[in-house]
Amino acid sequence: MAGQSVFEIGRRLKHVKENDLVHGEWSRWCADEIRMTRQQADKFIVVFDELGIDDNPNCQIGVTRLYEIALLPPEDREREHTLKSGERKTVNEMTVREVRFEFLLLYIIVLFCLWDILS
Repeated sequence: MAGQSVFEIGRRLKHVKENDLVHGEWSRWCADEIRMTRQQADKFIVVFDELGIDDNPNCQIGVTRLYEIALLPPEDREREHTLKSGERKTVNEMTVREVRFEFLLLYIIVLFCLWDILS
């Protein structure tokens, strides 16, 4: 699925969730009306919220990779990362697995920093 479609789907789902449904109807609506899990629909919304701009360079990336990119802090989306192979890539150039690994590394670093502060 092309990125622009992902952003448009996310925009529309967000509109329905926020404007057309009462509290507690979202999961049922997703299953009945669009045959999608609530979690999958929420991924589209996260991608739209975090990355959905008109001139987005991610327009040819699928929803799974876009979702993984959206989970990264904004400053880490733009910079080059050195992969375990030594290769340098931006998140737009990475595979889903590489993005997940980078996110995991950031999470581990934060945990170590917190451990150090709390010790």
